[in-house]
Amino acid sequence: MLNRDLKVKLWLIWLTACAAFALLIRHGMRFDFRSAGHAAGTVMMLAPFAVVFHHRNIRPFSNMLIGFLCMVVFNVFLTVLTYAGTPLNAPLADVWLMQADESIGIHLPTIVAWCESHPWLHSTLVRVYYTVLPSTILAIIVLGFDNDVRHLREFVMHYILGGLITTVIYFFVPAEAPFGAYGYPARPDQLRFLEHLHALRAGEFRIVSLNNLEGLITFPSFHTTWAALVAYAFRHNRWLFVPMLLLNGGVIASTVMTGWHYGVDVIGGLLVALLAVFLTRLPGDWLHDDMHRTLAPVGERPIWMDRQQNG
Repeated sequence: MLNRDLKVKLWLIWLTACAAFALLIRHGMRFDFRSAGHAAGTVMMLAPFAVVFHHRNIRPFSNMLIGFLCMVVFNVFLTVLTYAGTPLNAPLADVWLMQADESIGIHLPTIVAWCESHPWLHSTLVRVYYTVLPSTILAIIVLGFDNDVRHLREFVMHYILGGLITTVIYFFVPAEAPFGAYGYPARPDQLRFLEHLHALRAGEFRIVSLNNLEGLITFPSFHTTWAALVAYAFRHNRWLFVPMLLLNGGVIASTVMTGWHYGVDVIGGLLVALLAVFLTRLPGDWLHDDMHRTLAPVGERPIWMDRQQNG
C-alpha cells in the first residue's frame, strides 16, 4: 500500500503538520484538538476499509479511500498552518493588488455592483462558488473507477501542492481582500474573514478551532487553483469534462464577481495550478513504479525489475 506516491504525500502532510504546530508554538497559539473529532473519526472509520480493500485487490475502492483520506488529513493541517502563519504579519498587499487590477482594466467595485444589480446572477454565482467541494468528491469517485489509477493519484498530488504553494505565497502577500480594501458592503462570511484576519495579525486570535474557520488566502486565489485542478482532473472523461469545465469556470468567475478576490488573484491561482501540474510531472514514472511492476507482463518488464522482485 505504501508506494512511492503515497510516501511522498504522507511526507508532505507530515511537513505541513510540523510547520503548522511550530508556528502555533512560536505565536503563542494553540489548537483545539476536540474540534478535529469529526475529521479524526472519518479517518479512523475509513482507513481500515482502505486496507481491507487493498489486500483484497478491490482497487477502485481502496484508491478512492486513500485519495480521499490524504486530502482530508492534509486539509486539516493546511488550515491550521494558514492560521498559524498569519501572525507573521507581512505588510498587506492590497494597494499593490488594486494597482495590478487597474493596470489590466479591472475595477472590482464596478464589477460587484453590476453583479448585485442582477440578483438572479448574483445568487447563482454565490451558490456556484461552493460547488468546488462536491465537484472534488465526484472527481475522486470518477477517477477511482478509472482504469488508470495514476489520474487519481495525480489529482490528489495537484491539490496538495496547490494548497502548499498558495499558503506559502500568502504568508508573504497577505491582503484584506477587495471588500476590505475598497470598503464596499460585505456579506456576513466576508466580515468574518476580516475579523479573523485582523485578530490574527493583532495577536488576539489564540485558539485555532476547525469549528471556527474562514479561508484567509486572497492572493493567489486557492479557490481558483482548486477549481482549475478539479476541471483538469476530468480531462480524460469525454462525458464530464465539458460540464465540469463550465461549472468550475463559473467557480472561478464567481470569485471576482461576488467580490471575494481581485482579478490578479485569479491569474495567480491559475498559475499555481499550472505549477502544481508541472511539479507533479517532474518525477515521471518514478512515483508510480508499483503500477508498472503490477501491470507489465513478465516478458515486457525491464531486467532490473525482475531481479528486484526475485530478491
